[in-house]
Amino acid sequence: MTNHHDWKQYALQAVVLAAVTALAFGMIVAAMPHRMPADPHTWVVRPLAIAHRGDDTAPENSLRSIANAARNGADYAEIDVRLTADGTPVVFHDRRTGRLSLRGRDVPVSSLTVRQLQRMVMSQHGERYRVPTLAQVIDVAQRTSSDMDLLLDLKTNVRHARRLTDAVAAQIERYGFADRVMMMSTNDEIVTMIRRRHPDWIVGKCVSPAGRTAVEWTRDADFVVMRGDRVTREIVDHAHRDNLSVYAGVGGDARQANRCLGLGVDGVLSDSAGIALRAAERHETRLARG
Repeated sequence: MTNHHDWKQYALQAVVLAAVTALAFGMIVAAMPHRMPADPHTWVVRPLAIAHRGDDTAPENSLRSIANAARNGADYAEIDVRLTADGTPVVFHDRRTGRLSLRGRDVPVSSLTVRQLQRMVMSQHGERYRVPTLAQVIDVAQRTSSDMDLLLDLKTNVRHARRLTDAVAAQIERYGFADRVMMMSTNDEIVTMIRRRHPDWIVGKCVSPAGRTAVEWTRDADFVVMRGDRVTREIVDHAHRDNLSVYAGVGGDARQANRCLGLGVDGVLSDSAGIALRAAERHETRLARG
């Protein structure tokens, strides 16, 4: 039986593939949306709406941003995960604390224990908050919604990748969250390492090069995440031929989200869950049930 997580990962694959092929693999059920259509003879499938670092109604990667992303209809909240000095996975984008520290204290996250880090007050857009642990974010996701999952961007290098991956895996297993999570990294070696150690995980590569750098991915990836302004029809078609989903980061740009979805991407990451959801709903597709 297809689980809750699968329908999200395969939603756009059901659109791209012929309906007959999708039915053969049982993916039409997997592609069910949040709502059922009035016509019982059709399924409605749509691209994924992903809230980048949670919803922008709260500070990035904060517990409130995760809860708000769920309340505002996101299929996933994308969060950044790195390790503290004592090996605790925490949700924080930057390598150093300076950009968000209320007092301007600028130190590497990896140099602080989780207790030291959570004593620091962070601030963004005039709102103060504390850096959450991955465990706290999983708890909020589980308590807020059964429909929103997490996309984890693992912030590490090759040297420390195994340590971070093992710590994340321990939390995922502890909270029974394996069917509600995807992982990604900017590094091919890390993607391959995760694939070999956890073959059942859904793992992707984040490719957001500036300038004219070629957009490439490893064969061990299940999906790619890239800047919306780099998305072309050729890249999307190439990824789909390689059986990869494509998710485009669009910030708060609704026009960019609709452009990328028109080119065939499988979902958009937006700072606003609402922008991502409205764009995704504009590109929903109805498929006849057998």
